[in-house]
Amino acid sequence: MNILIVGSLAYDDLETEVGEARNSLGGSGTFAGIAAAFHAGRLFEEGGVLPVGIVCAVGEDFSDSDRELLSKMGLDLQGVETIQGGRTFRWHGRYEGDMGQAITIETQQNVLDGYEPKVPVAWWAPRVLFLANNHPSIQAQVLDQCEGAKFTALDSMNLWIDIAFGELSNVLRRVDLAILNDMEVRMIAKDENLIRAGESIRTGHALTGGPEGGSGPSILVIKKGEHGCVALTDHGLLTLPAFPTSEIVDPTGCGDSFAGTLLTFLSESENLIPSQDELHNALVHATVTASFTLSDFGTGGLTGLERGEYHARLDAYRRIVGLI
Repeated sequence: MNILIVGSLAYDDLETEVGEARNSLGGSGTFAGIAAAFHAGRLFEEGGVLPVGIVCAVGEDFSDSDRELLSKMGLDLQGVETIQGGRTFRWHGRYEGDMGQAITIETQQNVLDGYEPKVPVAWWAPRVLFLANNHPSIQAQVLDQCEGAKFTALDSMNLWIDIAFGELSNVLRRVDLAILNDMEVRMIAKDENLIRAGESIRTGHALTGGPEGGSGPSILVIKKGEHGCVALTDHGLLTLPAFPTSEIVDPTGCGDSFAGTLLTFLSESENLIPSQDELHNALVHATVTASFTLSDFGTGGLTGLERGEYHARLDAYRRIVGLI
């Protein structure tokens, strides 16, 4: 397995100032997986192993058409467990104003309540392991199962910072890369200066136990929404703006598609310790992919994406940031 993603498959009810969508296919695993598969390539030998695998649980209500769509996009679903008699995770959210933050109206954990991921034995040593947003204890369980992973990354959220900070600190020390938004970084470090806060996470000073407990991830990517992203590494700092667009329909999944794209390009690094140039290139692609995600409700901005359209926007973005 080239890229293993442990994250949710879900159904979302979405409301924005543009309109609304009901029972929209969503979830962190869905967005990260579709983006990863798009960039890993959609054509595979018949009967061959697909390079992007998903581990999650769904209910009996998860439709055959959505399963077929994910397979068609290039995802290996052997790790998706169907819980008999259960219902798929559901989220109802609304976006207002600049749509920078989601307002949660209702969350139904359903089959994910108490779920413990079971990674197929053949997937225990992926080239890249992405722990999408989940309780840190579950992320730790997956790390234990996938001790052979060559490169590890995680995402998180403010809820786990509030209620499971010690466990989150432990998993942050066990991964190579963390992807967090600017609010989460400031919450963890209790510091409004974003760069100083980020560095204190990397050194371990902001984590439970301090630096004596060990350093944090060597690479920290900070998402700043419409203001782009910042990456902190041992070799210095990288920063990129967001792609400027007026086509903002639904921001759901932008961070996940950003992560899936980033890790797909990092998986191509020969030794999986990315150089600054490799990380910079991966961040460029991640930024452009995220700009398509928000152009339609749910996964529509990704599933309908044509490669020619993608490369045209990629070239435009490269000109914007001075790479052409």
